[in-house]
Amino acid sequence: MIALNKTIAYTKSWKHTIWIAVLLSLIVPLLLILLEPFDSSNDFSNKNLLLSGYAFCILVPIIILHPVENTFYQRQKNRWFVFSECIYILLTLLVILIGTFFYHFYFISGLANFNINMICGFVKSFGLPFTPIIVPLWVYLRSKYGIIEVPGLHDVALKDDKKIIIKGENKTETLALLESDFIYAHSQQNYVDIYYNTDDGVEELMFRFTLSNIMKQLPNAWQVHRSYLVNLDYLTTVEGNSRKRFMKISKIEEPIPISQKYYLALKTRLANSSQTLQN
Repeated sequence: MIALNKTIAYTKSWKHTIWIAVLLSLIVPLLLILLEPFDSSNDFSNKNLLLSGYAFCILVPIIILHPVENTFYQRQKNRWFVFSECIYILLTLLVILIGTFFYHFYFISGLANFNINMICGFVKSFGLPFTPIIVPLWVYLRSKYGIIEVPGLHDVALKDDKKIIIKGENKTETLALLESDFIYAHSQQNYVDIYYNTDDGVEELMFRFTLSNIMKQLPNAWQVHRSYLVNLDYLTTVEGNSRKRFMKISKIEEPIPISQKYYLALKTRLANSSQTLQN
């Protein structure tokens, strides 16, 4: 089962959003013109031109809703989750289907009146067959051109060093510490090992919980791999090559792996900093 609160890449830029919108908008008209499904082979005036109009029913909603998803993204502190992606895809798809229905109703069919049964029938006969074609490609492109941002190093340094309490699934599993003392967390199935700094050195405590639930309790920490959550204050270097990259953090000898998406974000963030980034 996919964790709905798992951090994923987000397509933030207008350039990539417009490119994705254009590509997706071309698919439906091309299929209608070339394959002629749903009896679209019937001749009518300006047939290909009118069928090409379906492109705008996909292009326009994706573009006009991009500022909305950007606002939602910022409110989540520049993080994007599986549930965020699901909500965005479903809502945008709904707008696309409604817009496509009205275009079909007024410009293709030329009807004067419509009712809810006609809308449901259109979605069933037209929307559902195209959804398995459009949505997987849509999700793939958003992932391909998406990024996972990391907080600015100056923002991390200036954050308030407040005391937090981390709680596990069992009531007896609690850990009170300053945010600055958290070093990193490593998950293994349903258990998470928390490493934190104390006056006596680095200590470790195991919680019966998922990494995503621990992440909710550490809003200023950052996920760099599906199994690792780190405090960037302790980051010293990022090393490795395109096949395998990892980071080193102070006080810990064990290197921490970095997924490719997170590496690209770290590379951009650290490019102008005093910290070391090796290729």
